[in-house]
Amino acid sequence: MQQAVTESGAAMQLARQRLGRNELPDALRWFRQAATLGDSDGLNHALQLQQRLEGRLATASWLKQRLENGQLNPALISARQRATLGLWQSAPSVVANSRYQAVSGCSLTIQPVASQQAGVERWQLLKSAWADDAILHQLPVCFNDLIRVNATELNCTEQAAHRINCNYGSLTSQVLAGQFSQLLIIAGQGLASYNNGIIQLPDTASLQLLQHEFMHVLGFIDEYPLSKQAAVKICQPGTYATNLLFDNAPATVAAWRRQWLPAATDNAVKLDTVATCQAAGKQAYRVVASVNPMELYQTAMPELYQQLMLRALASPETIMPVQYYFAYLARQQEAWQQWHTLMQLAAGQGYHDAVTALQHL
Repeated sequence: MQQAVTESGAAMQLARQRLGRNELPDALRWFRQAATLGDSDGLNHALQLQQRLEGRLATASWLKQRLENGQLNPALISARQRATLGLWQSAPSVVANSRYQAVSGCSLTIQPVASQQAGVERWQLLKSAWADDAILHQLPVCFNDLIRVNATELNCTEQAAHRINCNYGSLTSQVLAGQFSQLLIIAGQGLASYNNGIIQLPDTASLQLLQHEFMHVLGFIDEYPLSKQAAVKICQPGTYATNLLFDNAPATVAAWRRQWLPAATDNAVKLDTVATCQAAGKQAYRVVASVNPMELYQTAMPELYQQLMLRALASPETIMPVQYYFAYLARQQEAWQQWHTLMQLAAGQGYHDAVTALQHL
């Protein structure tokens, strides 16, 4: 152990001994010591073992700190290792040839973002799968070229049983400069979600999961039980969403039909009970009788839901743009000039609440 203070070979010997005894934290300690003494094999082992024990983000944070403190030789780190951990040497940067242009035009434009190589590769797979899908490729939805950012700045969580959460404010400059209304972030590990103009996916996401979260953009609500907090907020009798009615009163059905299917026949809508509002002690009704992607995201898409998606996309000004949410973040920080610019961007997309906010200045 005394030798390992100055000799990388001794540190590697200690690391392998601890590894052989499955004493992983101690093995990591000595691999790191070997790395600081200039042993590239020690660094490789340290990075692999820390990812196994603590995840990629923690590993990236450790490596970034050691590099900034001059405790590691940058020459020891390969481009592949940097990409895996999301420590890009030129970031943020645009990944060429990662754009998707819908043949039916761009009623809605989405900006994909990734922070690690797994996310970059996952986006290419998702983009190709979207283009090949019989339903999705017909939608007037476009995706800009992917933006690649450093993982330590986006800082997405890696907890399997929890929703992924990131430092979204790190993307403010992209939101200010970009021509899009929604963000798609492929980073972190955990549960996918959609909130405030941001689709959040893990870098293992399937096309079916992306489709489910995208349907939330269009106002579709989950057809499985919501949390009590969400159910109490959403499940108000007399109201409705794209796919759900929160009671089955004739007036509610008529109001939903006027907005969503004014030309449909009576046979087009078949109300079916769902468990969405269960936690609030209320009953919700979906407008189809079959299990579909809003209940189980791997299932087939009903024809009526395809029609509803197209109808939602015919009025993109009703979909909250991510610029409106970033204006809210700016307001929290009392960054009033930034708030005004972001609100103007949201209003420029026709979003009513943004137009109203500017009128009341």
